[in-house]
Amino acid sequence: MWAPRSGLGGQSLGIQKTTSTEIPSGPAGWRTLPAAGSALPDIALPTNCPGCGVALDRESLRAELYVCDCGHHFPIHAEAWIALLADESTWQEQWADLKPMDFLHWKLPKPYSVTLEEASKEGLNEAVRTGSCCIGGFPVWLGVFDFRFVGGTLSVVAGERLVRGMERARHENLPYVLVTSSGGARMQEGVLALMQMAKVNIAVADLNQAAVPYFSILTHPTYGGTAASMALLGDVNLAEEGAAIGFTGPRVIKQATHMQLPEGFQSADFQLEHGQVDAVVPRSELRPRLWHFLSLYR
Repeated sequence: MWAPRSGLGGQSLGIQKTTSTEIPSGPAGWRTLPAAGSALPDIALPTNCPGCGVALDRESLRAELYVCDCGHHFPIHAEAWIALLADESTWQEQWADLKPMDFLHWKLPKPYSVTLEEASKEGLNEAVRTGSCCIGGFPVWLGVFDFRFVGGTLSVVAGERLVRGMERARHENLPYVLVTSSGGARMQEGVLALMQMAKVNIAVADLNQAAVPYFSILTHPTYGGTAASMALLGDVNLAEEGAAIGFTGPRVIKQATHMQLPEGFQSADFQLEHGQVDAVVPRSELRPRLWHFLSLYR
């Protein structure tokens, strides 16, 4: 069982508290928690829903957390996930000054340095954002992948941000929540990117040894080394409805194994049926359900 304590060296955590009127109470309190902590920002959208073909109204869709009436969940970026999960005005980002470098001078299919420059112009400097916040009044550490940055791939800096957040969560005895959307390890950083799987897994093991809760939310898509490591190591693994989860694409697996693969074997529902995740949750219920688990671990 955990109970929040002061930060490293006795310093205050600096996490802003949520007012008591916003905190649910009672056994079924999670059902009354708002589905989002604050209004979601704009995201890139097609003109029509790929699930049902209906023309999209941006404002109406944003009010529904970017979930169509047909149930199709549009992928959202890190900024939107932070707005969805964190209580309003409690998010405090950390280590945003850590930025990736082209230390291998990668050139193909285009120079890595150019990729980084283009992302920087869009206001992105890494595939992972880490910080502290409150979720329904509970202080937590939160890590969120952003698929817009090189496909949400795991890199040296992404791994370092994740590990620092997990170490702070362990020292402060606060739950750690991870939201994944990733294509795996970043090829432009070679074996050093692959090493982040082991590095982050050690930090996850340290959380377990310290009895600090670790919650993983797998969103669309979660693939490669991210799915093969930290994403499926949570005390509770929640998959967003409609998420694709796997190591690599079906075509590559079929070519390697020469086997007929089960229908939908990389869907969230298939992962639930085979014990890889603990629940498949629609976006509108993720924050309340997470609050429920936080209350159980308190």
